[in-house]
Amino acid sequence: MSINLSKTSSGNSGGTAAQTVSGSPTPLQPVADPVAALRNRIAARVFGGYCDSVLRGELIQQGISDFGLEPAKAALLTDVALEGLGCANEQKLCDELTDLLRRFTDQDKKLDPKERSDAIQMVCKPRFGYSKGLELKVADALVVNFCRANGVRVKVGLLRWTIP
Repeated sequence: MSINLSKTSSGNSGGTAAQTVSGSPTPLQPVADPVAALRNRIAARVFGGYCDSVLRGELIQQGISDFGLEPAKAALLTDVALEGLGCANEQKLCDELTDLLRRFTDQDKKLDPKERSDAIQMVCKPRFGYSKGLELKVADALVVNFCRANGVRVKVGLLRWTIP
């Protein structure tokens, strides 16, 4: 079986060579079903069961620019497709960790080690149907940034509390 990756023989090079090589539609060519095309692009780009925030942003931007979707619809379709593939969505897990930290620190503005470990464990442990959870270094950095931004103190030593 052979695949022809060369330009067409008719001499018309107005975008058909890019379509022949990559197999994806060019912005010049209208897409029949932009939702299915975005889902296919997501399935092709996400590897290892984990989608970080940068890749998610790129996929949403491609949905907007390449397929003409509205930003909110592209974000929703990206999140639904990632969930359907069983890929951990870093942005969604970070939002969930932030909500947990708010719940733990609303009353006293203190985060004890047990609350911290519980919150991190909830989002870092893979859930049913997923192969991965939030990366530990991302979760730790988010906890520190949350504490600094909201004036939450963390226990350091036996009787001392400080903002990290």
